[in-house]
Amino acid sequence: MKGGKIKIHIPKEILRELYIKRKQPLSEIKSRYKCSLNTIAYWLRKYNIRIRNQSQSMRLFVNKPEIFIDKSELYDLSINKKFKLRKIAKKYDCKISTILNRLRKYKITNRFSNCKKIEISKEELEKLYLINKLNTYEIADIYGTCQATIWKRLKQYNIERRNTHELNSKIPSKEFLEKYYLNKRLSTWEIEKRYGYSRSTVHRKLREYGMIRNRAIAHMIYQKNDFSGNLREKAYLIGFRLGDLRVRKIWENSETIHVDCGSTIKEQIELIKNLFKDYGQVWISKPNKKGKVQMECYLNRTFEFLLSKKIPEDLLKDKENFFAFLAGFTDAEGTIGISKGMAYYSVVNQNKKYLNYIRNKLINIGIECPKMYLGSEKGTPRIEGDKTYYSNKDCWFLRLNKKSFLYEFLLKIEPYLKHPKKVKNLRLAKNNILERNRKFGE
Repeated sequence: MKGGKIKIHIPKEILRELYIKRKQPLSEIKSRYKCSLNTIAYWLRKYNIRIRNQSQSMRLFVNKPEIFIDKSELYDLSINKKFKLRKIAKKYDCKISTILNRLRKYKITNRFSNCKKIEISKEELEKLYLINKLNTYEIADIYGTCQATIWKRLKQYNIERRNTHELNSKIPSKEFLEKYYLNKRLSTWEIEKRYGYSRSTVHRKLREYGMIRNRAIAHMIYQKNDFSGNLREKAYLIGFRLGDLRVRKIWENSETIHVDCGSTIKEQIELIKNLFKDYGQVWISKPNKKGKVQMECYLNRTFEFLLSKKIPEDLLKDKENFFAFLAGFTDAEGTIGISKGMAYYSVVNQNKKYLNYIRNKLINIGIECPKMYLGSEKGTPRIEGDKTYYSNKDCWFLRLNKKSFLYEFLLKIEPYLKHPKKVKNLRLAKNNILERNRKFGE
């Protein structure tokens, strides 16, 4: 990755969920995204997420405290009180294998066969091992023998041994997985956390039943709702997107549509939040030193119509759809105001094709529009604070101020405009035109 670009994008909230809340090691996150450790570290540093030091990692993943089991107490439970291994393990909240290891460590006789011949029929062993799904430790505990004896009997009776995964006696049913994994869309992590099924067992059964969601769906953490299907809303969102939003997929086959935008204007931030909050998670950063806020929205594939940067001419053949589109474009890039006592509307954009389309469409509808003009050329300096930025493209202006056509235009976009400040300015502009008509005539 020397000198190259980071090709994997990991959203901040997802990374915080995995690394901070779930406390996953970098190696697991790396495997999840099929990238290098350096890539994960890059995004952690970019988001100012503190990377665990070696000591913290050791405490989390290596130096887990050993369960304390007193030797005399274990002797009393095993020899005097003759508790079964399962009962002792339950008392200490550990595995049967842990109790066996301590019995061996403390050199305590654990009531295993002591040279007695254990009588267990093939039918009984098949029932316990294959049907009841008990493991060899649990069966040995029932008969007061050692695990090795049970393994010998399995071999003697030609009972096929379960693989490592099948030793887990708690296996979710197909109906359970259909309900919680497919219908309620719980992740394998959530199923393990809520219902106690091993994540590896859940994943194995999902493969067996052919239920595994593709990688992108499985990695969804937050609930995402389908787009409403309303054509006016669709047209508005496309207009707003072309004016002010960056939209892309997180990765090539992603089920998630990622929308982001930066702004210093509170009304704009609130507007974007309200546009998408009912459809998916909206993340808003804290303001930086210049007061700029970064916003990110995570939507499902019903919002793929936002990926294109082309004007959807078929959708906008309907006049109301066109004005909804133009309202969205205005909320993002337009200005409605009063200058030298006269109302005006203007929109600025570097994409000349967008403004040409809007102008021609308005003229065809019967709203007179003057020609566009070049506002600033490519390379024009712009000063912000102590820094100077240079425009990378020509910047074009479209302006309406002839009051009869402007008033008709404002009436058309008014029902679809959402930006609070621009809605207020539109009303002031209308009143200005009416007042001028009263004074000077139409």
